[in-house]
Amino acid sequence: MSKQSFTAAQREAIWLAHSKKCAYTRELLDISNFHIDHIIPETLNSNPELRSDTLEKLNLSQDFDLLGWENLLPCRPGANLQKSAEVFDPAHTHFFLGVAASKKTDIVDNLKIIEQRKIRGRALILLQQCLERGELTAVEIAQVLEQYREEPEAIFELLQGMQFTDEDEITVVSRADIETLRDRSVRLGENNHINGVTLTNDDDVERFVSTCREYDEALSQGFYAKTTFDMKMASWFEHQCGLLSALEAADSPEKSFIANPKVSVIDLSLMPFYLFPNLGDADDSIESNISYQDKVDDGTLTIKRVSQNLLRIESSSMGQQLIEVTRADFNSDGIEDILLFEYCYATEGTLGFGGVKMITRFSSTGMFELISTPTPCDC
Repeated sequence: MSKQSFTAAQREAIWLAHSKKCAYTRELLDISNFHIDHIIPETLNSNPELRSDTLEKLNLSQDFDLLGWENLLPCRPGANLQKSAEVFDPAHTHFFLGVAASKKTDIVDNLKIIEQRKIRGRALILLQQCLERGELTAVEIAQVLEQYREEPEAIFELLQGMQFTDEDEITVVSRADIETLRDRSVRLGENNHINGVTLTNDDDVERFVSTCREYDEALSQGFYAKTTFDMKMASWFEHQCGLLSALEAADSPEKSFIANPKVSVIDLSLMPFYLFPNLGDADDSIESNISYQDKVDDGTLTIKRVSQNLLRIESSSMGQQLIEVTRADFNSDGIEDILLFEYCYATEGTLGFGGVKMITRFSSTGMFELISTPTPCDC
């Protein structure tokens, strides 16, 4: 069975490039039910000696990519299962490798078109939100669509929407919207009767804030959430203000170690245990390769809730909730990162606090690592 996974866009791209037909039988393929076959079996990657011998016999370079488009063909499920891990004779292998290589440019071009289609979809959602709020006239729609066709990286999709006191939920954000969003009053979850948070400085002077701009400005002047209640309420500001600051600096990634195969916070074996909250002094004895899964296995951690983009997990004293919000390159190193809303709480008592975390992987075999969090804007 193939270990390589493909996104919906990649499947559509290779399907279209091969005229929607099986490369082996030339029958039409249903996009929802076809296989992608490795002409030279990908299983050879797990046997370096056999891989080397096979490539040598086929007169191919030793760096030939078994997972690349030059080795992939769309086919009927039956044809793929019948072929299995068989290596064709050299003549047939080179024939089908030639077919695959001839379609590589088409596949890459198709991927660009599909990505542009997705970008346009995000732009349309953004426009719908603006129209519903009365922020755009019909005359301005064409200008906005043209702008985001030229700058697709300026639009971000959110798995966890931003919420404001006017009950409007924002699920698509453009970079041009960020300054406006900083001046909108933040909704504190289901606490509809509360329209802000009180911050205090060391001289016990209090300041009430309701927007991200007010919150960031107060923090820069030495104000902070003092009581456990205010710390909990401030979490909503930490999340949304941190998100806006991160999006302002975000860019499209050049490469990713979290997209194919897609991994996230629910992959516990990739989550290093040092990410779990510790109220005491930092425990330097925690090895970096110890994972959440290791601690679930030994009974230290208990999973409380898991969904597509959410993990809630507890120890005997602390709990942690992590929600994936969006993906982008947040620190300009070219690698795709994940932005998370984190909320930590005492399992017994009233303590609770939250913030933004950003994690990534620097290799396809590595665990997640924490990267620097966004700094508040200079308001």
